Parts: sequence; C-alpha cells; structure tokens
Amino acid sequence: METFTDDTVVALASFLSPHDMLSLALSCKRFGDKHGTTTSRSRRMAARDESSRKVRQRTESISLMEGAARTVLQAKWSDEERNALPRHEDESWIGIYHEFLKLFRYPLQFDKLVCECTKYVDISDKTKVNTKRSVYTTDGTAICSNIMRAGKHCVSFRVNSNDGIRCGIMRPTTKNIKSLRKCHPVCNDLSRFSLKDYETLHTDNNVDCCLLVPYSGYALMRERWKRYTNTEM
Repeated sequence: METFTDDTVVALASFLSPHDMLSLALSCKRFGDKHGTTTSRSRRMAARDESSRKVRQRTESISLMEGAARTVLQAKWSDEERNALPRHEDESWIGIYHEFLKLFRYPLQFDKLVCECTKYVDISDKTKVNTKRSVYTTDGTAICSNIMRAGKHCVSFRVNSNDGIRCGIMRPTTKNIKSLRKCHPVCNDLSRFSLKDYETLHTDNNVDCCLLVPYSGYALMRERWKRYTNTEM
C-alpha cells in the first residue's frame, strides 16, 4: 500500500458504502487515524510556506476514510440537501454520508412498528406496511427513524385503502416505543419516549407532533405533548 498516495486511497474509497468506509477506518491506522488530508503536491507546496502548512493541517485533521466520505458528499449533494444536513463541529463525515443516503437516496423505511395490528407486507422490506383494523384492534403507527436537521423534507406515499392514512412528523423516539399496545402520536402522551438529546438541540421548537388528515383537510398539531389542536389546511 506504500505505493498508493493518500489521494489515490481517497479516490478509491469514495466508491465504497459508509459501512465499508467505517470498516476500513477500524481495520488500519493509516485509514482511520486523523491527520492532514493534503495531497502529495500540496504538501510539497506547503513545504515552502510553513505557516500555511500548519493552518491546513489544523483545519483538515481528519482520517483518509473521513476524507473519502466528505469527497463523495461534496460531489453528490445539492445545495438544498447540504443545507438540510448541517454538520455539528467534529461530527463524522462517514456518519453524515450514511444519513444523507437514508434521507435522499434510499426509499423511506419504517423502522418501528407500534401495535400488533401494524405489520410489514414483506418482512424483508421495511418500505411497505399494512394495518388490519377491527373492533379488537387499537391505533397502530409505523415510524421512520430518519431525523430532520434543517430545511424542508418531502415524502410521497402510495395508499391502497379507501380509509386513507394520517401521516406527518413527530419528535424522534426511543426504541422501546414498540412496547406500546397502541400509539396515536397526537392523542397519546409520548413524552417518556422522546430522545432527550434531540430536545436539548431543539429547545426553540415546541411542536412535538403534526399529522395531516387528507380526507378531512385538517392538520392535527400537539405542542409539548399537550392536547392537540385542529388546523384547517
């Protein structure tokens, strides 16, 4: 591997998935250790100017795999997508790349199903769910674990039912929300399942849940898990 420059390693790694980038970073110190990501040419130029070399290494102290993730992100995302995924200080570029793919390139997946009446159409496919309602069932909810950071996110659904669905956004929840026997995000108090870290980052946002009811034209909102309010769309 000594014959490969850092630029070559980064270029090749940019074809990998975030999972494979992380595996490489953990398997080899050269791939995973933080250091300056300047190229061989730029290092020769920096040798002529010691001060610029120090500034460059201080501002770009990331591993080769982190550099690969950053490189592929800068090539793939649009300005709108970049603004929707602001990076927090020294946050991993590999993690952001993984989140970018989940949000903007992969189909929406429902990671958490609440209530026995809500199931996957195919256990190997988390993009399709089915709810069988009867007098014996209670409210069921399918939850996607993608977390909005900023900007506007859009999603489309294909509904194979005359009853329609209520869809919307809510505060991120913990894994054990699946233990609930029923889940109606607007009517039920789900504060004990909220992610505390998310609440700390978004202290100015008081809306915990907002659901759209297409067949009535109303939106149901709940602030800080208080009683919901109706808003005509």
